[in-house]
Amino acid sequence: RRAAVMGLGFLLFKQPDHCPGVVQLLSESYNPHVRYGAAMALGIACSGTGNKEALGLIEPMKNDPVNYVRQGALIASAMVLVQQTEVTCPKVKDFRNLYASVISDKHEDVMAKFGAILAQGIIDAGGRNVTVSLQSRTGHTNMLGVVGMLVFCQYWYWFPLSHFLSLAFQPTALIGLNKDLEMPVVQFKSNAKPSTYGYPAPLEEKKKEDKEKVATAILSITVKQKRKEAERKKKEEEKMEVDEKKEEEKKEEKKEEPLFENLANPARVVKSQLRVVQLEDEKYQAVKDLGIGGIVMLENISGEKDAIVEPMIVVKADKQEEDEGQEPEPPQPFMYTED
Repeated sequence: RRAAVMGLGFLLFKQPDHCPGVVQLLSESYNPHVRYGAAMALGIACSGTGNKEALGLIEPMKNDPVNYVRQGALIASAMVLVQQTEVTCPKVKDFRNLYASVISDKHEDVMAKFGAILAQGIIDAGGRNVTVSLQSRTGHTNMLGVVGMLVFCQYWYWFPLSHFLSLAFQPTALIGLNKDLEMPVVQFKSNAKPSTYGYPAPLEEKKKEDKEKVATAILSITVKQKRKEAERKKKEEEKMEVDEKKEEEKKEEKKEEPLFENLANPARVVKSQLRVVQLEDEKYQAVKDLGIGGIVMLENISGEKDAIVEPMIVVKADKQEEDEGQEPEPPQPFMYTED
């Protein structure tokens, strides 16, 4: 039953909007294996789409009493939310916080923890530069991705098979090449605010507060003095905070986010962003539609010489750090005996 329900995801990955309607009743089944299969089917079919209906069905399963159903819900939610931002899908923040809380909770079940760890890896896969897709950029079935996803689902029996999901990862980039297969200096214009498709903000580590040691005996006079000093300092800090807030508000008012963004070749362009990207440089003409993404051949229609993108310079460490001396010689051959 579990495999049959999961199979629906493989059948409907070209029509992700149809999957939530088909799986809706199955997600409420009394059988936990069917509920798990429904969650994974939604993840497979709606991967990288941020489908709100799919997330609406997955959300109740994150609190399911059965541990492996929670595991499936966490993994499926990450597959749906891969490369989604808070602007395109506001629930991303809640699910990211959920993964972190499940992983750090000592009392959480091991299976749910494993699901949360996988989910955190999937949602940030490839440095947030890849998406999960079972079809090519032109809409044809990507058999390598389908097989990778199928084998990944068998982690149920042997967890190292989870690495096969990488076969379903598809890089989201726009790379312009000239006739010599070199990258010319060219600009792509994204007609959306930078925050709409940008990288999420990096996580901030919480600083541990050192607990003060309580003295064994304190005079009442010193307690009163400390209270007065603490109150005085508190008032001063509040005044400072009010002034800082006013200054920050003024800065925020001045800095308005631009309505578009210029991207240099090669550029990170997510799947949903391709429809708002256009070639800015009049010197070049794209041979195929930019909406397909990936590698795009550019034709120089001006006749001018191409300016080529300079390769990245890798800064190597100092020679003193690298110089570790000569490698020791291997040991002489010997016979091993059990005596």
